[in-house]
Amino acid sequence: MTVAASAVPQRVVLAARPQAALRLYCVPPAGAGPDCYLRWAPLLPPWVEPCSVALPGRGTRSAEPSLTDPAYLSARLAAVLDDWADPRPFAVFGHSAGALLAYEATRHLRRTHGRLPSLLALSSLSAPHIDAYSAGLPPRLTAGLEGIRELVGPIPEQLLADARLMAAACTPLLADCLLLLHYRHRPEPPLDLPLALYGGEQDPVTPVQELRAWNDLVTTPTRAQLFPGGHTYLQTGTKALVDHLTGALDTVINRPVATA
Repeated sequence: MTVAASAVPQRVVLAARPQAALRLYCVPPAGAGPDCYLRWAPLLPPWVEPCSVALPGRGTRSAEPSLTDPAYLSARLAAVLDDWADPRPFAVFGHSAGALLAYEATRHLRRTHGRLPSLLALSSLSAPHIDAYSAGLPPRLTAGLEGIRELVGPIPEQLLADARLMAAACTPLLADCLLLLHYRHRPEPPLDLPLALYGGEQDPVTPVQELRAWNDLVTTPTRAQLFPGGHTYLQTGTKALVDHLTGALDTVINRPVATA
């Protein structure tokens, strides 16, 4: 597969805070762009600089072809996270498909002797080694609107009324679902870094036992923090999630940054 040189993730600084002690990279969920995290900026303390990434085919880059190769995309994401020009520590949060990219980018950094995040926070995605994607995604993709609603939440009426708008909205979502279906987990030693796990109490896509299975992949297992709602709980529980994540960041900020 030939990939254009420009087909790489781009850093998006949601609120410039050059004096902040730590950068927090928020990787968007399936089908979404970095604007889904704009509400986080005023909720985070001044010592955290909120950032995200713009991926080809999503958000403002919707005119570009989507990338569905998880190995390629996570490797390019790793280069964004470990910015040689910025020595500050960083943390990574990923929701839904963004959680897989955050995890694999971290593993890529370890393999290439890059800096590791001070905290890896993963939300609303089954752990990749239990092979849940191939079992859970196809039934939802063939279930029509109900299956799509389970993945993205309520669908605005204006989208349902316009086939072209609906196609434009669904294309990046389907691309990210293909990314998950293309994924094959390759066993490696557990990551030695702090982990945070988040999910919705009524998530039909990611059962809590499949969320907790991420603990198998790190040396520092943690308790999954659940919030009211389903797979898209962060749309309604933004403040509660950001408050909990801020506490987790505060706990690890003085921990020495790990290296591979």
